[in-house]
Amino acid sequence: MNSFLLNRALGSVRPADFHVAQTTRLVHNLEPAPGIRFSSRRPAPSNPQDEATADEGLGVVEEVFAHKAGVKCLAIDEFEGRYRGSELDHIHRACASVSKSAHPDAHTHAITSLSIYPFDPVPSTIFSTSHDGTLKLSALQPPAITPVHTFKLECTPYSHSFSSQPGSTLLVAVGTSDRAVRLVDLRSGLSTHGLPGHTGAVLSVAWAPHKPHLLASASTDNKVIIFDSDTSSIRPAYSRHARAHNGAVTGVRWTSNGSHIVTAGQDARIRVWDAATGANTLVHFGPRVRNSASSALAERAPLVIPKGFMMPGQETILWPNFHEQDDRGEIFMFELREGTFIKRLRVPGLMSSSQNVRGRASALSAARINDLVWRGNGGAGEGLELFSAHGDGTIRSWVSREPDGEPTEEEEAQEADRKRKRNVLDDIYKGFFGNEAP
Repeated sequence: MNSFLLNRALGSVRPADFHVAQTTRLVHNLEPAPGIRFSSRRPAPSNPQDEATADEGLGVVEEVFAHKAGVKCLAIDEFEGRYRGSELDHIHRACASVSKSAHPDAHTHAITSLSIYPFDPVPSTIFSTSHDGTLKLSALQPPAITPVHTFKLECTPYSHSFSSQPGSTLLVAVGTSDRAVRLVDLRSGLSTHGLPGHTGAVLSVAWAPHKPHLLASASTDNKVIIFDSDTSSIRPAYSRHARAHNGAVTGVRWTSNGSHIVTAGQDARIRVWDAATGANTLVHFGPRVRNSASSALAERAPLVIPKGFMMPGQETILWPNFHEQDDRGEIFMFELREGTFIKRLRVPGLMSSSQNVRGRASALSAARINDLVWRGNGGAGEGLELFSAHGDGTIRSWVSREPDGEPTEEEEAQEADRKRKRNVLDDIYKGFFGNEAP
């Protein structure tokens, strides 16, 4: 990093390149921030000293819960709020809520997916699906979340996706248990039609970032399909009878530029596909990946770091390992193009799975990570934050921390080894194609 600072001062490095180098460094230095917690308790109208005293009355500092039961899904508006990397002891408090006892139109069963309408300058509209067979549009007006409209799907929705592209159609795609992707039109308020093609429940859906009429879906039939909503045509990934995984596909995500699709399956594999040709890029992420079968169907997808944060060729994904019987609270960071293992993030302070904390869920559910969301502090580059939803009702925080001094000898050796391997591959290409690498 010191060499980047020198080159920037000399004018040999563009500001944009320096910014990406800095954010890449920050991503690689994500660490747990156990002092940043989320509490379902509303802030009391008292002075800060009284509030601090009330927090001490909770007893053990770790006993701050966002929900009374497991947190299933998270959504974030990345441009709201401010980075709190310098405040590693902070309690976020709920500013609005809704429950089935507080509002007659609220969800009656567990929520399966959640998102924020992307075109509001201030978050004011929320989409949510639930095991009660509905997609709900709700208004965020603190201190309440008010359901405004309910789309009855007559089946179980597992996930939904809304394109954030300005030119996209106002359609919400919903992955459901009835083997079809349902399309909901926000303009008419109707569930327009389904996109058939799968033979099993659709667990995950995602609109393409570069062509808003393309939709990717993942199913328990082991397949991934790309739909064209303009023509209602089907493009299985990537033949009608091909299987993307040797097990249910639990998650599908596009890279930021739409060039590749990343999928996760219950065969304990993460795969990367060329979106244009459907070719498996054969990236191997190693034996660390776990994604076991579960009695409860749910979307489990990798988190792809957004475009502009990583240096070219170092696109990165985060994967929360899932194992029904032996969760360890692990998040793995991999390079997307080569599958290189970067680091492991572990949930700190977990007790053994045989112990309970005052009747709360065991350490197994505390370790279980149901969802990840990412917030880069806009374009300022002041800091990065990651939040994880856990089975014991907690939301945990992870922040970037700059290491002291220059890289260690071990880090320099690892980087030199990666460079050597890349040079070997370049030499092989040159041997095949002459002096010009493809």
